[in-house]
Amino acid sequence: MEDDKFNKLRRLLDKGKWHYIFVHGMLGWGVSTAILFSLLQAFLGEVAFLDVMVFSLIMFPIGGLFWGLYMWSYFVRLYTKSLKERNSALP
Repeated sequence: MEDDKFNKLRRLLDKGKWHYIFVHGMLGWGVSTAILFSLLQAFLGEVAFLDVMVFSLIMFPIGGLFWGLYMWSYFVRLYTKSLKERNSALP
């Protein structure tokens, strides 16, 4: 892994697991997906925007929690693998 990507990943992990899950999973993925889903449902005329928005703002952030947990574990594995490769390359 390139140095800049490795350092970016290290900074991301330094902020902590629950920070990542909350910011990137629940807020970043969950809330943005809830808004887009609600807009799409309202545009298609399936349900009124506010009716589906309430439900979406509950369910999609819960999904974002699980997405964040999965992505966190992926990044930890990637960082660990890169760290081992860097340590084995040292003389």
